[in-house]
Amino acid sequence: MSAAIDNGHHAPNSGHHALQATACERDSDRRKLQATARDWLSRRPLYLDTETTGLGPSDEIVEIAVLEHDGSTLANLRVRPLRPIPPEATRVHGITDADVIASPSFAGFAPALARALNNRTLVIYNAAYDLRLLAQTARRHACRNPATSAHCAMQLYAAWHGDWNPTHNDYRWQKLATAAAQMGLTIDEPLHSAQADAALTRRLLLAIAESD
Repeated sequence: MSAAIDNGHHAPNSGHHALQATACERDSDRRKLQATARDWLSRRPLYLDTETTGLGPSDEIVEIAVLEHDGSTLANLRVRPLRPIPPEATRVHGITDADVIASPSFAGFAPALARALNNRTLVIYNAAYDLRLLAQTARRHACRNPATSAHCAMQLYAAWHGDWNPTHNDYRWQKLATAAAQMGLTIDEPLHSAQADAALTRRLLLAIAESD
């Protein structure tokens, strides 16, 4: 997708025409992105989100939610990590060590999660992050990684929104709550719970697919 105002195919000094062409290109790009969203939806995808002990290479999942294509809940539970939950993580999602002390370990839940995700299309907002946390949590718990690929709703929306970041030569990523607000979606419950974030990801994908 083009982000330049003048793509080099316009006559010199035709700035207005260049802007018109860019608008046409942008509209074409959005139609392609909408087609992508509709294709994902046609596959009756699952939506996954996690909350974690942090962002680093040794951090783990403490909450995971998986929603069916129709928004119904397939899984929504907290899991007990091997390391304590740092206060800075608790400030984000509100989950404490006391909240997970009686929860299953990730190893105890991973086989059921792998069966639920098997041969299903998966959509995640910031897929690279959640897939990394799933993989490193599985390694720490010496169990099979239940998910190795997913469609990224964050990257799809970044291209849809079209805020170009020249530093990274890519579209600027938007936080989930920001993306929802930009699409005019109301947020009915606090975010930074896995279920609420997965539900909002589903609504965002639907909004892109159904946009005029």
